Amino acid sequence: MIILFFILMLIFLVYIFLPLMKEIYWPFTKKGELAEIQRNKKEGIRAISDIDFEFEVGKLTGEDYASTRDFLKRQAVPALEKERDFSKRLFSRPKKEITKGLKKAITGEVLRICGKKLSL
Repeated sequence: MIILFFILMLIFLVYIFLPLMKEIYWPFTKKGELAEIQRNKKEGIRAISDIDFEFEVGKLTGEDYASTRDFLKRQAVPALEKERDFSKRLFSRPKKEITKGLKKAITGEVLRICGKKLSL
């Protein structure tokens, strides 16, 4: 009986938390786009930090370090620009304002769902 309870509880927890594990983004973005951008950015930053470490340890000469670091910075710039553009898309204001009538209708619907009356 206890084993059945734990199995049912495990299934229940998986059912609840599975949607939370998936990537959820705004509907106008492709699924996984942000994760890919962040992965590319992390790879670039990690490569630069690896080169910095190798230089500090003495594995690279100053000339090799400078040229490799500049190359890696140029490689990382597109990922940073994509992240900036992505965040601009997410947080940009809509080009068209909502009319007062629509705002009133939306507010009325929200208040109706909450069980309150609209008093304007």
